Amino acid sequence: MKTVIDVKKEGRWFVATDLLTQVADQGSTRTAAIAALKKALQERHELLLQLVAKHPSMQVVDVEV
Repeated sequence: MKTVIDVKKEGRWFVATDLLTQVADQGSTRTAAIAALKKALQERHELLLQLVAKHPSMQVVDVEV
């Protein structure tokens, strides 16, 4: 999965935000913030896949850009 992120320094924290989903996470360094955001996006994706399995009206599709 590829996405577009923005990383800004806010006080002593770096905040990484996924511009497609608006999911954000933070870290004490730019690298740590990006790593935390990746983990949060993976967890979100796994939860959404679990929802799809429980709701027949939902489905997963591939989108080519």
